[in-house]
Amino acid sequence: MKKRTYLIVFSLLLLMVVPVVAAPLQTSSAAYSKYALGLNLGTNTGLGFQVRANRDFDIIGNLGLNNFDASQLSFDVAANYKINEFSIDRADFDVTMGLGVNVGVPLNDTNGFDFSVLVPFGVVYHFTEVPIDVYFRLAPGIQIVKNDEVGVGLGFSGFLGGLWRFD
Repeated sequence: MKKRTYLIVFSLLLLMVVPVVAAPLQTSSAAYSKYALGLNLGTNTGLGFQVRANRDFDIIGNLGLNNFDASQLSFDVAANYKINEFSIDRADFDVTMGLGVNVGVPLNDTNGFDFSVLVPFGVVYHFTEVPIDVYFRLAPGIQIVKNDEVGVGLGFSGFLGGLWRFD
């Protein structure tokens, strides 16, 4: 049963990520390049990534430790849309919203498998002189599997991070 659940979750993630990675992207600067990699701090602390399909849509994700706890590996991925933008002085910020999943894989016998559906909301700042983005995201969600037990509960994640853009 456990292997089947992992396979279904992995297949769903591939269905989301593969079309975006395969799509061409025309960019005029590193601030809007297709790939980004960086550090994510918060509920899921570790490596953050982004694959941009266009200026308004991307796939975001994180791979790391769940709540700074070395007993569970956490992976989340979301389809992310720019829903608004605003400026403070001359600094431009994007407001984003998405839909995604979080998967927690136990690294020892005391924890079990976790699966949640997330709705991340965030604010992103793109530096214009250097290819760096910084972001803050809050992600309320519904927890479907907690410690190998199926049941519906509320979940919440928070993230602060930075990404380096690659051409």
